[in-house]
Amino acid sequence: MKWVGLVMVLLVAGTVQSVSAAVQYEFRQTTHSDLESMPPTDVTGRGVIDGDRSRVEFLSGTGFEIPSYIISTNGLHTMTFVNPTRKTYVDINAASVATTIGSAHISVTNKKINLTQLDDHPVIAGLPSDHYRLTLAYDITLAFGTIPLVQHVNEVIDKWVTQALGDIAETFLASGGIHTGNPDLDDLISVENTKIKGFALKQTMSVTTSNDQQPQQTELKLRRSITQTRELTLTSVEPKAKVPSDLFVVPASFHKPDPLRDDTQKAPMQILTLQPSGK
Repeated sequence: MKWVGLVMVLLVAGTVQSVSAAVQYEFRQTTHSDLESMPPTDVTGRGVIDGDRSRVEFLSGTGFEIPSYIISTNGLHTMTFVNPTRKTYVDINAASVATTIGSAHISVTNKKINLTQLDDHPVIAGLPSDHYRLTLAYDITLAFGTIPLVQHVNEVIDKWVTQALGDIAETFLASGGIHTGNPDLDDLISVENTKIKGFALKQTMSVTTSNDQQPQQTELKLRRSITQTRELTLTSVEPKAKVPSDLFVVPASFHKPDPLRDDTQKAPMQILTLQPSGK
């Protein structure tokens, strides 16, 4: 099982030197999935990380309502999705979502991890980078009632990171790291987020899940193989000595929408799961 990020464009993992209190960046992110229920997305935006506070604005593209933004003031434990056009906001307790997932009967076995540094060192967003490739292979078992469903998972994560900005990622992730309470899942999340050190200027991820056989004595139908990909590239990065505190505050005139009257603002999430296909 793999979280591509509770948010499609989850904040870039990186860190900042003590001389700089914050970092601002602009990005483009694309996603694609074999699942027909998950259409491709292509979005550009702007992000800010300041200690355990963060903000991501979606400026153009598909996958998110434009304009909209996400703010958090406690790492990523709680995220607030804000729609400035409707002047509404929705709070998502990401820690509770993670705990709910962790309470499911999920186990991870046959795990293999390999980290390689490649030879290319491109300049991205004006900064030098080092290229690392992290591969993970494992079996994940999820019980549907009394029926165990086993899938084989292969992940390939390429990161181009820089050390020029210090260690903002470790600081940010340490302040708000999400834990499911399931040691198997938490170990996977930790490997994916912390195995490669540095501030990520570009990241590509491909996750392929495959089924050897269909569950017996059930009408549940699963696709044999599903591949989901994501590419995130920073187009600019700028250290900031200080950022306005109101960037991380919902305007007082905004309100939570009435769920019985307005379901147009929904928190955009993507979680890669053992999801049955509609086919």
